[in-house]
Amino acid sequence: RGRAGLEYRPMRLRLLLSGGAARRGSSLPAHRCTSSLATKLPEVASAARFASRVDAALAAPAPAAADLATLAHDPERVRLVLRAAMATTHLHTQSRIAAYEGEGYYTIGPCGEELLASVALALRPTDPAALHYRHVGTLVARQLQRGATLERVLLDRARGHTISVNDPVTGGVHCSLGDDPQFDFLVTSTLASQGPQAVGRAVAIEHLPAAQRWPSDAISYVSCGDGSVNNSEWLSAVNAAELVAHRRRACPVLFCVSDNGLSISFKTGTWTASWAEQRLGMRVFAADGTSLPQLLRASQEAADYVRGSRQPATLLLSNLPRRFGHAATDRQSAYLDAAAIEAARERDPVAAAAAAAVQAGLLSRSEVLAANDEIGAAAAAAFAAARAE
Repeated sequence: RGRAGLEYRPMRLRLLLSGGAARRGSSLPAHRCTSSLATKLPEVASAARFASRVDAALAAPAPAAADLATLAHDPERVRLVLRAAMATTHLHTQSRIAAYEGEGYYTIGPCGEELLASVALALRPTDPAALHYRHVGTLVARQLQRGATLERVLLDRARGHTISVNDPVTGGVHCSLGDDPQFDFLVTSTLASQGPQAVGRAVAIEHLPAAQRWPSDAISYVSCGDGSVNNSEWLSAVNAAELVAHRRRACPVLFCVSDNGLSISFKTGTWTASWAEQRLGMRVFAADGTSLPQLLRASQEAADYVRGSRQPATLLLSNLPRRFGHAATDRQSAYLDAAAIEAARERDPVAAAAAAAVQAGLLSRSEVLAANDEIGAAAAAAFAAARAE
């Protein structure tokens, strides 16, 4: 119950993505679906065009047969990824609306990287993880895997963005990614400080059984963006992991780097791939970060390798768009031309993945659109409740 006497009653999401019956709704509350807001916030305008992007992807050549087979192999996993990805997009949209209206205080956006929810399926909920602040999709998928309702996940994330004292992660101190403190380690807007700690956890899993907090076959997972590979703490983490492996000791840590070609305003270009080739002695698994089949395969292969060999590895995800800038305060026009900004906004990996699921026979177009609308409405309701606290 909030300060205005409002009470949040979680919607019963009977989503076709989870096997139930969906109810068609609007992705945004009626009072916010205004032309004025759409002209001021590109996220709002984009939300209204989701169906057209799905249709465009359906009209394009179908994915390769092997990719469709990957999706059809485990329909429930694909549905979970899509739920988490859609939720991530709508959380971002609502965070920008809340900030525009003076009640949101964290606007770094994950749009373009939503399909990293796939990585959560390659991990186990009991694997310790520290996530880059843009990798919200991975966190949402981990929470859903643990049995959390989507309504609860959305409300808790909304509380973080609005700095509510009821935020279960930091209590309103800072919007951070986190969940179960035994398995999910806080990462705020740091660049790479999560790296060395993740290596320490990997060493502890193998060599400190008396202080064991995780299963004996757990792996330590840590992620960052492409700009962070130049940070001394990430370089130290990689070096430490390779040193432990060089000494023939187990160090089961999986590094993940998502490459969208931008480190805020600095264009990283092809440097990340070159860095991985020139610098890393560990195994590197690569995938197009906008391809759901590739993500599912590569993340599973990487996690299985680390879990089985007890050696470090890196998962490198490329070709990712940054759809709406780094944060609400980011003035992209200072370093990108209008065409580049618009092209990034129109590249929607979630719409492409949903279309691929339709082409694989997992869902119908109407089921996809209904689920997206209902998740959008649930995200709006969660932010309304959090803003009232």
